[in-house]
Amino acid sequence: MNPTQTRVLRGWTAPLARISVIACLLEGFSGMWAYALPYDQFAQVLTLAHTALGLMMVAPWLIYLVAHMKTWWDQKLNATSLIGFISAALLFLALFTGFWVTLQGLMAVRISSSMSFIHLIAGLAMVPLIACHLTFAVRRRWISRDRLLRNAQLGLLAKSAGTLAIFFAICWLATGVFGTHDVRRPVPEDYEHVDGYGKEAGPFAPSYARTNDGLLIQPQVLARSDSCGTTGCHTQILAEWEPSAHRFAAMNPPFQAVQSRFASDRNPAETRYCAGCHDPISLFAGMKSAESKDLSAPGFKEGISCVTCHSLEQVDRRGNGDYVLVAPTPYLWEMESGWRRNVSEFLIRVFPRKHLADYDRTIAKTPEACGSCHKQFIPEELNRFGMSPGQNQFDEWQQSHWHREEPDTDLNCTDCHMRLVADSKDPARGEITDPSRGADNSHRHHGFIATNSFMPMLLKLPHFEQQVSLTHAWMRGETVIPEIAHRWPEGPVVGLEILTPESADPKTPVSFTVVVSNRKAGHNLTTGPLDFVRTWLHVQAFDAGSGALIGEWGAVDPETRAITDTLGVIHQAGNPRNQGTLVLEGVPLDEHGEPLREHQLWRKAGGSGQRVIYPGHTDRQTYALLAPGEGNISVHVDLNFRRYRQEFLDLVLPGLEEDFGVVQPVVTQNSAEAIIPIRKLGAPL
Repeated sequence: MNPTQTRVLRGWTAPLARISVIACLLEGFSGMWAYALPYDQFAQVLTLAHTALGLMMVAPWLIYLVAHMKTWWDQKLNATSLIGFISAALLFLALFTGFWVTLQGLMAVRISSSMSFIHLIAGLAMVPLIACHLTFAVRRRWISRDRLLRNAQLGLLAKSAGTLAIFFAICWLATGVFGTHDVRRPVPEDYEHVDGYGKEAGPFAPSYARTNDGLLIQPQVLARSDSCGTTGCHTQILAEWEPSAHRFAAMNPPFQAVQSRFASDRNPAETRYCAGCHDPISLFAGMKSAESKDLSAPGFKEGISCVTCHSLEQVDRRGNGDYVLVAPTPYLWEMESGWRRNVSEFLIRVFPRKHLADYDRTIAKTPEACGSCHKQFIPEELNRFGMSPGQNQFDEWQQSHWHREEPDTDLNCTDCHMRLVADSKDPARGEITDPSRGADNSHRHHGFIATNSFMPMLLKLPHFEQQVSLTHAWMRGETVIPEIAHRWPEGPVVGLEILTPESADPKTPVSFTVVVSNRKAGHNLTTGPLDFVRTWLHVQAFDAGSGALIGEWGAVDPETRAITDTLGVIHQAGNPRNQGTLVLEGVPLDEHGEPLREHQLWRKAGGSGQRVIYPGHTDRQTYALLAPGEGNISVHVDLNFRRYRQEFLDLVLPGLEEDFGVVQPVVTQNSAEAIIPIRKLGAPL
């Protein structure tokens, strides 16, 4: 055997050569599998094996490449050697980019898409080129009929195939051992269905919320929102969501108290009607039944969790939680903690495609998704009387002048309540599907800023101080949203104007009118549960000379803390526009026409005393008093807001404020002042 033959044979039989070639094939095929096929947990195990093998082979590959090129460097350039050099260059490139992506997957928030793409292309090209290089080398020497060489070549082929099979088999077995079991479970045979709905309505009725397959979902799948903010991923968004109304939708004491009353008045299973929009984690876990003492599942305190909104597959503007949710399939060890959770986060970062497919759902960004819950009615099956409308922000917005068919002029829910946060660090920043944005460096604020400031204060939720500050600024109209500034006016959300006479005679009746305009709200003013949300005018008239109070309407009673029409007279809903003060409100009635004062909406058959202001419209209230003998009348008007009617809190949770040490605040949204001159006796008109 001559030196060349010896060199050739050594190239096919040397352990390092065989290890290097087989490792390249393992890396190539495992990478192609993970890229081309569904990224299930088997593909994730392959990714981990691919990464581990790649790191272990860095030194052996480099040593082998240097030795191999040194051995054949003096050979005349031909197709075989040219392909070999190109393959070596691709291997170097794959090693560098793979190492870079691995470091980013371990330490960064997101990986470089360009590095990941280069790694993919280098790996995809490298495998067929190595195969060509080996094939050409085999064909070149095949004619020699060297038995030892042929055996070596066939041996490498057999070992490559065998190792590849063993590699994939081990990964498959590891998936069975370490993989997460199904996050869904069937509805038990003894599951309680609500009378009047039956099994055909699904296990979640009276709510219209449902899963795509009708199965229950393990609560930890929809909960654990804190994991979205770990290792610097969606940290900003998590901090915004934590004190939001979506977060405390299920844990807030008024909801819990009303739910308990509902369960005792009717049937625990009927509380599913509320749960679709307030407590989906417990609803889909099958916990809204008599078997669950507190009607809650682990994680219920997250209310409308991150996964809930980001797993929507279908929504319907009918309301009452009419949406379809698809349970996401967790990554390997995503439900675990410690180092296993770190491995899961690594997989999410290096292969985010499945994460995006599960959670980056365009439908969650539409007004219709909001409308699936922000539109409510009481069905006949629930109130035993007949369908009765409830709160309905979606239709109010859709019928308003703010809604346009053209995207460039339309203002929707997210434009106002999920303002853009500039210079975002969130890995999901930018939105190319939004016609008003594009790939900017912003994300939507997930505090859902509106009027909910009391509950974050009461519960002392994380970051509640900032939430309260943002909410109060929003309510006063101090918030500037640059991206919609050309479509949304500046100034107060609610306008105030005092219409006064030019002058009045002393000691004679005088009246003035306060005009309230809904300038900027995309829905009615006020909106939400009108039986306890309150917006009202507090009007004070002073003798400008002495400063004495000569008339007051809408003050808060110092003892009951109820709104008064006049001093000592508690406000009654439905008052005329020239008596008492303006209060935006509504009173639900049961089938006998009796008011429901504790939010017993399951008994609501109708309503009375509703007073709201449509978008772009106004309302007014006239106030009358006796003019002083001399001087002028100074009028001061505050438009006030309170989240809960005080009587409601006193009836449902009488010790709430004392127990928590927080008094429900009155938020002034706007103020106005005016002077009514009083003519001097004998002065010309």
